[in-house]
Amino acid sequence: MKQTPLELEKRETQFTPCPDFPPDAVGLDIKMTPDPVVLGAVETFDIKGTMKKDIIAGDWLAGTVFSTTQEYTAPDELPAKYTIAVAIGRG
Repeated sequence: MKQTPLELEKRETQFTPCPDFPPDAVGLDIKMTPDPVVLGAVETFDIKGTMKKDIIAGDWLAGTVFSTTQEYTAPDELPAKYTIAVAIGRG
């Protein structure tokens, strides 16, 4: 019996909470375009979430529900293994 390899399925990049964060850390809903990363191209990150505490006046985000779009130019080369991290915080 001969089997034909299954066609590879494109999978959306999954952003999971960092394992070192406390269990009550707020998770973010992140969509990256293009996905997967295109070397040297502008990557767009649509980031949404709901904070557990209100963001105070003067923060660049306002209210408990937020949505932002950020762009980042991918490097021309990447190592075989790499990590993309997205975080919202205050200093």
